[in-house]
Order: sequence, then structure tokens, then C-alpha cells
Amino acid sequence: MNLYIKKVKNTKGQIKESLWVNFTVNGKRIRKPLNLENTKANYKKAENEILPLLRYKLLNGELNNNKKIPTVEEYISFSFELHKGGRCKSTIYSHQKNYDKYIKKTFGHKLLDKVKASEITLWQNHLQKELRLSKNYILKIRGLLYTMFEDAIENEVVKTNPVKKAKMLKQTEESKVKRIELTPFKTEEINQILSVATNQDRNLIAFLFMTGVRIGECIGLTWDCIDFENRTITIKQQVVNGEIKSILKTSKSKRIIPFIEPLIPFLENQKKLTGNYNSFVFLTKRTNKNYHSAGKIREQIWVKVLKNANVEYRNLHQTRGTFISTLISNGEDINYVSKIAGHENVKITLEKYSQYIPVQNMNFGSCFKKIETLSDTKLAPNKKEVM
Repeated sequence: MNLYIKKVKNTKGQIKESLWVNFTVNGKRIRKPLNLENTKANYKKAENEILPLLRYKLLNGELNNNKKIPTVEEYISFSFELHKGGRCKSTIYSHQKNYDKYIKKTFGHKLLDKVKASEITLWQNHLQKELRLSKNYILKIRGLLYTMFEDAIENEVVKTNPVKKAKMLKQTEESKVKRIELTPFKTEEINQILSVATNQDRNLIAFLFMTGVRIGECIGLTWDCIDFENRTITIKQQVVNGEIKSILKTSKSKRIIPFIEPLIPFLENQKKLTGNYNSFVFLTKRTNKNYHSAGKIREQIWVKVLKNANVEYRNLHQTRGTFISTLISNGEDINYVSKIAGHENVKITLEKYSQYIPVQNMNFGSCFKKIETLSDTKLAPNKKEVM
């Protein structure tokens, strides 16, 4: 199936261009108009939206009145194509990899209407018990099936989503890949790190510690996002594996972060170093180009600085955890902290950082002192009395 442009002369002698599609059904070539004028926007719409849908209809027999139920393998490819426009390359690659590794063997050959909720439950139990995948990772993989079935319902291929009826998962006791626990940096450690870092390296590390931004957001930051007058930082893009993406991790990731006072001298110093380039805030020392990935900062800066500072190694992302946990443990409003951090909602913040909420009342429970103990309350018998 392919898209082509058809040119027709009207009565006034003007040439009109319209979009058509041609394909073959049972050896017969068919041409159909899309009823769209050939414009840049319409061509893009035809390529990204209309053609994938027509390919699917051709696949399941709708275009030759011989409708059939597709397999999971067939329909998930269509589902991936549907959502391609809203996903970055790294996400698309990750989803395809997870499908190939964990879903294809069990469900790829099955027709959509033959997949049962009990089969999904047994499959996810296998991933947890035998492969020792974490609960969160299994839910991420299962989400591919969930989205696929929702797409199928929307297109009237099936009526129900079996994933919704699958049993709940309990937390994995010993997952194959253990989640790295947050160990916030102490103030003394941060000072020690900044004392051995130099020039731009020092400014970059200070920025991470004092804004809590994700690493990709940090290296994707440009000078037009820094407002010295209002003391704000606007997060609107990130860099992942060399790709500049306006699609961030969550819908709340596009946000405005206020300067905190200690950050100002570091930003002013960085402005002197790269501000004249009118580009990214942090540039590589060798080429004055933007950083390709978080891995480069870890390898070229972070590991060396921690070693020189004689500070126990933690991954680079823990600068973010340190910022958030420090604010919360010092009594800052958790709703505001959640907003600054770019979490989807405050529930996410509470799940990850509730242990850092300070105890507001050291006399907890003292209100119950007013309850009098009854004089005739019978105490539990001791062992001697029982014998």
C-alpha cells in the first residue's frame, strides 16, 4: 500500500492535486481517493494516521468484506504504529524490545479474542516468580497489552480488555534488578564535592543539587530558559542519547523552577562561560557543543569528582533525590515540592519520599492522657496465676 498524488485539470485550466492510495486485494489493484488536497499537513496526516489504519483494515479483511480477528503479533504492530507520533525513539525501542522478549512467545500467535485474563495472570506470575522481574517492571510490560486491547476496542475489533480482569500482583520479594535506594548527600558532602570540582563542572553539579532537575533536562537547558530578573528556570525539553525532545517524562515535567539563593553565583559564573554562545547552558569543554547524554557527564565528570572529594559513590540521579528529600525534611510544602520536581501528582512524591516528612508533634499521643484508666480494669494474669 502506498500514497500518491493525482493531478487533475479543472474547467479553468488550473491543476488540482489530491491524495490517493493504491493497494492490491486478491491480486486486484485498487485505487482510492482520500478526499484530501495535497498540502504538507494533509500529506503528513495521511502518512501518520490514515495509511496505518488502512493497512490494518487491509490486513484483517475489512477492505474486501472478509473481516478476520488479527493475532497479538499483528495488532500490536498496528498499536505501536498508532502511538508512534507521541513517543520518542528511545521509548519506541524499549517497547519493541520488551514485546519481543517477554510477550511475543506467549501471546504473539494468539488471536485477540482468544486471549484470556487467566492466561495473562499466569504469564505475569511467571515473569515475577521465574524471571524475578519487579512488580513495577511487569506492570510496565503488561501496559503494552493493555494499550493494544484498548486500541482494539476503539476500532471495534474486540469488545473487552482481558488485562483489566487479570489478578493483582504483590510486590516482588527478591527482584532480579534491585531498585537503588536513595541515600541523600549530606550538606558536608555537597560542600566537599563542590570544593574539588572546577569551573563549568562545579556549576553543573551545583545546578543539579539545587534544582532537582533530571539529567536529560539539565543538558537540554538553553539560556533563553533562564530568567535572572524573575529568578526562574523553565524546563521545556530534554536531551536523550543525542536527541532533543520536547516530550518529557510526565505531563507535569514542563514546569517553572524558582532559583534558590545559593544557586545564583553558580549560574552567573556559568553565564560568563557559555552565555555568549546563545545556546545550551552547559557545553562540553572540548568542543563547546551540548552534552550527548547523561552517561557522558557521569563518565567525564561525576565519577572523577566523587573520587577526588572522597565521597561515597551514588548515581548521578541521586542529586535529584537529595534536592527533593532535603526540601521535604525541612518542612517545605509537599504539594509545591511535587510541582517543582515535575512529578505527575503528589501521590508519586509521597510514595517515594514520605519517610522524609518531618514529625511535627514530638508529643504525639499526649492527647489521650485525658482518658482515665478504670480502677477495676482487670490486668492480664501472670504465669504464676495461670499455673
